Amino acid sequence: MKKHSENNTKPSATRRKVKSNKRSKTKKTRIIVYSIAGILAALLITTTICINYLGKQRDKIIREVTIELQDQIRLEDFFTEMLPDARFYTDVSGIDTSIPASYQLIVEAKEFRYISIRQPVVLNVVDLVAPTGEAVPQRIYTYNLPDVNDVVTNVYDLTPVTIAYVGEPDVSRSGSYEIPVSLTDTSGNVTIINVPFEIIDDHIAPLIRGAHDFEAFIGDPIQYLNGITVTDNIDPNPDLYVDTSNVNTHISSTFPVTYIATDENGNTSSVTVNMRLRVKPERYYEPEEVYDLCRQAIEIYHIFDEDMTDVEKAFRIVDWCYNHLSFIGTSDKSHWTTAVYDGLTTLQGDCFTYWAIVKAMLDVCGIPNYQVTRNPITWSPHYWNLVYLEGQWYHCDSCYAYYHEGYFFMYSDSDLPPGSHTYDPADLPAGIVPATESIQYRVNYTTLEVADT
Repeated sequence: MKKHSENNTKPSATRRKVKSNKRSKTKKTRIIVYSIAGILAALLITTTICINYLGKQRDKIIREVTIELQDQIRLEDFFTEMLPDARFYTDVSGIDTSIPASYQLIVEAKEFRYISIRQPVVLNVVDLVAPTGEAVPQRIYTYNLPDVNDVVTNVYDLTPVTIAYVGEPDVSRSGSYEIPVSLTDTSGNVTIINVPFEIIDDHIAPLIRGAHDFEAFIGDPIQYLNGITVTDNIDPNPDLYVDTSNVNTHISSTFPVTYIATDENGNTSSVTVNMRLRVKPERYYEPEEVYDLCRQAIEIYHIFDEDMTDVEKAFRIVDWCYNHLSFIGTSDKSHWTTAVYDGLTTLQGDCFTYWAIVKAMLDVCGIPNYQVTRNPITWSPHYWNLVYLEGQWYHCDSCYAYYHEGYFFMYSDSDLPPGSHTYDPADLPAGIVPATESIQYRVNYTTLEVADT
């Protein structure tokens, strides 16, 4: 029994020992597993924390940045908050910011010691600013639209600018308008500038005054422009061209001379006169010589005051000649200056002398005048003055004559005595048209005054 009992005890102890070993191994395994799991969990947590941290850091990088032309490329523009050791991983030194374009870049930042954050980004170089410029006010004639590049100035933009009228401007009507002009750069930015326009409808040609038949001498300088004036209703300085292509300055003859005036709008007028070219007379006086004699006579006889009007001066000149010259029925008619010289030094002469002295004194005063000759000639030639006063051409005759009483001043065509003062209007230069309406009711030959209308 006892032996049997011993046999039974030994197996039980072995089994307990085996069980104990199994438990110990299981416990160790569990510890290892738990340790590995803890490590893995810690690694996972740490990795997650790192990933989240790096993600937040990466979120501080701006994925797309837009700058204006010629702006600097700045690293800080790509970050909401600068990261440590941030830099452009892509070389940006070759980027031309004066040209609109888009660029793919990479920015880099350092985290910890060995970890780098690299992020692809986009840089857009754009032109968002419209061109600038200033209007140049225009004064033009109808249908003469200027080049659009001439109506604006100080145009500025970083890219080439196209200048154009907006639509088709209507410049067919006179008036003051604003015409829009567009400035467009290569990026499509547009500025509209309203340019002030003064549009003038001008179809009136310039007026040529003082052109009449004249005399010149072979070998002397020819004064084609002596006494010639040109005016225009708009253009203050119209061009004047003298056509002398038919003149031969070496022979005695009569040649046509044409004066052509053109204003800035292209309106043109012309007057053709005859120039008598001949050998200079033996007794000849330069115009300035006899003008000096006229000035002396005006001062000595106190013919008029300098502050008088043209009408007052002309009236007194005609009156003085009538009352101070003696009619002798003859004169040297070789040249008008000779007649003036003889008349003022002898105070006598004929109608040619009276005409010549009045002409010279009017010339000294700057009053336009022209010679009128009787046509047809009846019993003898006769000469008198046509004078430009109050905007009209009037007949003035200072010469004594038995066929009319006294002298006359500012006669219209209708006032001329029949027969004695007949003339051919065709003998007058173009543009010289005598007045036809009488103003004698205003003329006072006693006080030498012409009343206002």
